[in-house]
Order: sequence, then structure tokens, then C-alpha cells
Amino acid sequence: MDSSGDFKRGHPAESASAPAPDDAPPVRSPDPTEIVVEVAAAPRFRALAAEWRRLVQRCAEPNVFMEPAVAGAMFTVTETPLHVLLAWARHRGGGASLIGVWLLVTTRPSSGLPIRTLEAPCNGLTFLGSPVLDRDRAVEALSAMLGAVARDPALPRLICANQIPTDGAVFLALVAAVERQGGRIVALEHRQRARFDAPKAGQTAPAQPLSSKRRAELRRHRKRLAERGDLRHVSYRKPEEVRAAFQEFLDLEAAGWKGRASRQGRAIRNAPSLRAFAETMIVGLARDGCAGIEALRLDGRAIAMNIWLRSGRTAFGWKMAYDEDYAKSGPGSLLMDAMPETVFANGDIDTIDSCERDRSAALAQIWPERRAIADFLIDVTPGGSLRGRLTALVERVFRQGRGLARRT
Repeated sequence: MDSSGDFKRGHPAESASAPAPDDAPPVRSPDPTEIVVEVAAAPRFRALAAEWRRLVQRCAEPNVFMEPAVAGAMFTVTETPLHVLLAWARHRGGGASLIGVWLLVTTRPSSGLPIRTLEAPCNGLTFLGSPVLDRDRAVEALSAMLGAVARDPALPRLICANQIPTDGAVFLALVAAVERQGGRIVALEHRQRARFDAPKAGQTAPAQPLSSKRRAELRRHRKRLAERGDLRHVSYRKPEEVRAAFQEFLDLEAAGWKGRASRQGRAIRNAPSLRAFAETMIVGLARDGCAGIEALRLDGRAIAMNIWLRSGRTAFGWKMAYDEDYAKSGPGSLLMDAMPETVFANGDIDTIDSCERDRSAALAQIWPERRAIADFLIDVTPGGSLRGRLTALVERVFRQGRGLARRT
């Protein structure tokens, strides 16, 4: 296997200071000596690289879609209003530590109701909406964030918190924080998606759930392709390499079913606004050591490509495409089969989140573990509001109808 860089390399650290005054003053929690919440813009967040990296190291659950590079892409190439909630813990001796980050955009609910809401994740190319919280102060940080939203007259009081993991510490903190603030949280939809955990101590390789029949089939596919030419698995990690490989990925994706007229808009290349965001985000993440691309090449031609992201000790599947001329030889399956070994090679990744919608997707058929995901509507108004209750009702009905449409 060729490798041009290390998927698990360290993150660059820039100098950062305690929170500085912004255009809008920070919003303080009820105890101003402890936690300050700053509603910031993306450039401010980008300037806090060192503080952010320290938070990721001690966070309850990492989320690559809360990375500064994602905020930077939203700010640079989209017109969607982005609010970066930064929770700081002030120290008695001076200074402050970043204990929470949540990227929220102002938009409408998925049902199209003509009301403003806050929402995470940011758009259709980001697949996890959970905030990044200090594991020791998760409830405090999130409670202060919700309080800041409730007190800020410029922000909507409803938050569509989508794709939130419900099997970890962040969900427990979310429920506790809403209760502490006297708000209301309603589950709109529950799903499960594939994940792949690293080998446990004593295992020499990740446990593979594939049957012997399926494993033999993959070996035949690989042998058949190798007989047709020079078959290589190539990794790209350096920003300039990722940029070039990403353009190749866009072409490969658009040449397949996602790029056909009947699927217009599904291929990223065919949607200029999404393309600009995706390219800026992926290259920015690569600069921060948080993105890489895998390619399966036959005589130099990419017949399958996979884009993977990482934050902390978690990797995230983002997008995959393959050459349909080779569909019978399963190049996408071969690349996906090799991915866990590649990602877990250095021992600094604990799990891979597939980022697929649910367990009906392809990876759920070959990856053993599941990650429970849910969408929530949070009303930060004490006791809840009529608007919040009506929005939750409409959203539930809309999602149920959408689910039925997908199954028919």
C-alpha cells in the first residue's frame, strides 16, 4: 500500500488567549464567576486553535463537524448565518479554559414551517450535530449555552439538534442541561447507523463480521481486478494532495448514478454552492490533520475513492464513490473492507462512525456495531412554548411521512 502522509498525525497548535471582547458582549451564566458563553463568528473560533485542540483531547465525545475548518467553510462560501457558541470556564487566578463548542445555524425546520430555528449540524454535508464538551463539565457548559440562547433576543429559542448520539455522555448532558434550564426537549426521530470499533487488547486485527462466503467473494474480486492491471491502494493526507484527489473524487461521483439527470443535485459537483463548501471544508480539515482520502487505483485510474475525517480518537466516514464500469468487481466494497485496518493501524483511533443515515445503508451490512442517533427539538423557553409544541408536532408528522415515502 502506498502512503503519502499519516492519517493519525498530530494537530498543529497556534497560540490562543482567553476570550477577548467581541462585537457582542459575552453572555454570562447565572454564576458569572464560573462560566461565560460567547456567541462568536467563525473567524474568532479559527483564532482559538490551541484552545480547541486542548478541548478535543479532554472532550466527552469528539465531533469533526464542529471543527474550526467547518465553521470557516460555512463563513467563507455560504450565506447561512452561523453562530459559534463558546463556553469558557473562568479561573479564579485569571485566564479561562474552553469547555464547550456548538456550531448552530439559523434556518427553518425540515418540514418547511415558516419560523426561524437554530440547527445543528450545519447542512446536508455534515452528519453529526452534538456539541463538543469538556467531559468533566459537560452539563455546566451545555446548560450555560442553552441559557445564553434563551437570553439573546437575536437568536431563535428553538434548536433542531439533529443526529445526536444517544448512547453516550453528551446526550445525558443534553437532557440534564435542558432540565436544569427548565426548557423542553422532544425526540423527533430515532435511527441507528453503522460504526466499527478498534480491535480490543490482544486482537491482532479488527473483528470482521463478513461470512466466509462474502470474504471469498472479495478475494475473487481483488484477484480479478489485479489480473487486469496494477491494482494499488493509495492514501492522501497532505493538504495539496487532498485538494487534487478531491477534484478527482468529484468527477468520479458525478460520473456515477448520483450525477445522472434523474438524480440531479445529488452529486456534489453538480451543486456549485455545495461544491464550494465541500472543497473548502475538506482542504481546511486536511490542513488541520483531520481529513484524508483513500483511493483504489487500477493502472493509475481511480476506480473507488473514500473520504474520511477525524477528530480526537474518532474517525468519520464522509463520502464514497466508485467507477460503475467496474461495478461487478466491487471496487467500493474492496476499499471499504480495507478501511478499518488502515484507520486503526497506529492505535490512536478508537472507533469509526459511518455517518450513514441509518442501518439500511451499505456499511450496516458489513460493519458489526451500531451507533444510536436521534433528532431532537429543544425549546429553551422555561416551561416550553406553544410554538415549540406545534413545531414538534409538525416535525414528527413530516418525518413519519418522509419515512413511509422512503420505504415505498
